[in-house]
Amino acid sequence: MKFTSLSILLFLCFQTNLEAKLLDKISAIVDDNIITLSQVNRTSKNLAIKKNVAPMIYDKPNFTNEELTNILINKYLIRSKLSELGYAITDDQVESQIKSNEKRLNVDRKSLMNFLKEQNTTFDEYFETLREAIEYSYFINRIISPTIAISEQDVKNTYFKNNLKDSRLNFKYTLIDYSIHKDSVPKLGKGQLEEVVRQYRINNILPEAFSAVSSANLDDITEEGIESELKNLLKQTDEGALSSAILLSGKYHVFYIAKKDLVESEAFAKQKEAIRETLFAAAVKLESQLWLEREHNKHYIKTSL
Repeated sequence: MKFTSLSILLFLCFQTNLEAKLLDKISAIVDDNIITLSQVNRTSKNLAIKKNVAPMIYDKPNFTNEELTNILINKYLIRSKLSELGYAITDDQVESQIKSNEKRLNVDRKSLMNFLKEQNTTFDEYFETLREAIEYSYFINRIISPTIAISEQDVKNTYFKNNLKDSRLNFKYTLIDYSIHKDSVPKLGKGQLEEVVRQYRINNILPEAFSAVSSANLDDITEEGIESELKNLLKQTDEGALSSAILLSGKYHVFYIAKKDLVESEAFAKQKEAIRETLFAAAVKLESQLWLEREHNKHYIKTSL
């Protein structure tokens, strides 16, 4: 008889919870996790504290309900992957981080609770937002960052592009000069020689009309004595790329930039690490988006129910 009463009690509790879920509109389902409209609305009301605790996730001034729903979906995708890899973030880890924050800010728990109350946020909401931030940090450091590499050439090319108009920049080049006399190809179209050279570098074959193309290696070429048109062309061309065709002394030239270095590199040395960090941050954002898109296809996700 006791067992029957307990069963009835459990059944009634289940029915009550189910009715509560049904009364609260379901915004999304991620595997066996339900995201309700009230959760989305509550997240919207707590954006100020969430931006403070997890700025890498809540990185915009405002969000639509659809965007907030996607953030909550992504939270479950990241949590699932971390759990799979053995990186589940426990309550003890979150509590430890809270204590560390309190010590760093020189505040006690009572002061923290008062602050959260002023922000219209509960301690539980703060606790879960911090868990979300820690999970996202693990996600970036353990899953995304190892897939990204910013090369020295990426950094240099960005620096060059950002400083093209700086007259103080002087470069030294190692070039391969591909050239042909203009009379050999009287009807040379714009971009035609560049494509011929590009293909020649791949298969070492020249079309009959361009059989007179010759090449020469030019090492340690500085900008001193170079006419301004060629100087500007080389400045605008990245290391490891082909320049546009240019007519010089009766010949069309296309230059392959094998190496491009600053003669005076002090300014570059001061900026290179900041440039690398900017490029890395952009790459992390893009790769994170691509990872989440791929992960969507591996889970049961239903939205706008």
